[in-house]
Amino acid sequence: MNNEQIFEKVNGVFRTTFKDDTILVTRETTAKDIAGWDSITHLDIITGMEEAFQVEITGFEVMNLNNVGDLLDLLAQKMSE
Repeated sequence: MNNEQIFEKVNGVFRTTFKDDTILVTRETTAKDIAGWDSITHLDIITGMEEAFQVEITGFEVMNLNNVGDLLDLLAQKMSE
């Protein structure tokens, strides 16, 4: 899976989580940029990513995510393992 495919799948998880087909995240997107992104939806996003990509994301890894770009990089790393 290439970076573009990962990015599209990530956008799909965000659209599903927020029930909004118009959401389009970028590498710079943070919780401040999306209405309703709170601690509960944050967990939903991580769980959605784990299911969509068939990976496990640890709490430590989550704590080091500052934006969607960090999440994309983490997923790409896990997909290459």
